[in-house]
Amino acid sequence: MFEKGYIYGYISASAITDIHYIAKKELKSRNLALGLIKNLLLTTRVAAVTGECIHEALGLEWDDFEDSVQYISGLSIPVSYIITRNLNDYANSQIGVLTPNRFLGQIIRK
Repeated sequence: MFEKGYIYGYISASAITDIHYIAKKELKSRNLALGLIKNLLLTTRVAAVTGECIHEALGLEWDDFEDSVQYISGLSIPVSYIITRNLNDYANSQIGVLTPNRFLGQIIRK
């Protein structure tokens, strides 16, 4: 949908729980952490992480298992890009990989 001016952002279900855990720990407030998640979900869609995704990610044998799960989850949607600061972790990706700054540069030009 990027060509039509629509951008859909996805975040994996497993990342949502990680974000909540870190936010609750840092903010020292369950309610603030939940509010953060609710706000995040106003602007992103949730990509499922299924048992099949986990098994496929294990088969990749990437150094960073979390990245392999994100990648397999992205293949199942499918997505146009994975936005990450760790480009090297996605060296074998069939999905385009961009840094956040590079992605923002592309959408600003459109």
